[in-house]
Amino acid sequence: MAHTTGIEKLTLKEMINNFSLYSGLPDGLAQLPLPEYLKINGKKLSIPKDLDEFTSNICYGQRLFLVRKEENDFGMILRTIDGYYYPLAVNKWDEDKALLFGKKVLTLKIIDLYPIAMHLVNLTSEMIEREQKLLHREPTKMELAAGIEKLNVFSDLVALDFLRDAMKCTVPEVLLTPYKECLVRFMLAKETAEFQERHFELMKEISKPKSKYAK
Repeated sequence: MAHTTGIEKLTLKEMINNFSLYSGLPDGLAQLPLPEYLKINGKKLSIPKDLDEFTSNICYGQRLFLVRKEENDFGMILRTIDGYYYPLAVNKWDEDKALLFGKKVLTLKIIDLYPIAMHLVNLTSEMIEREQKLLHREPTKMELAAGIEKLNVFSDLVALDFLRDAMKCTVPEVLLTPYKECLVRFMLAKETAEFQERHFELMKEISKPKSKYAK
């Protein structure tokens, strides 16, 4: 009979390697309360309490990293913990090094990792929802006719190019820029575009020839 480790000592690595023994755990782990902190490299790292704290602690590169989908819970745990905690535990954001940081995450206890990862996933979803509310703009008829929807697949690249040009810096510098600063740039661009559209429509109305019967 295979030996199982008690949940208090079970690491992510052991759960992955022996998942058949622990396949019933995820539902219960999802119900666990958040721990007070996450300890990595001897550091006690705080858990963001809300969306504002979460977005205050990430750069734009982390935002891009965190929103990518994973096929299973283990991938989700590694991505969210790597994506949020690497700069807090080690150094400034670096995607390649953050992925290697996953080796450290594998040694941590699942009773801490699972509820924290689920919390971070929920905050990431809130962030995306807020972006959609703040930044969504209905395309114009001309943009639709030109096939603007074909650009959707390149949305991350378009956003990076926009930020690079707006801030007059390199893409690596954009990736290290605080997320909230980038969000403000996008909001300003949206408001500017909408103002230009309103101004254009107003000028069209003003320039229409007046009827000779108008009083």
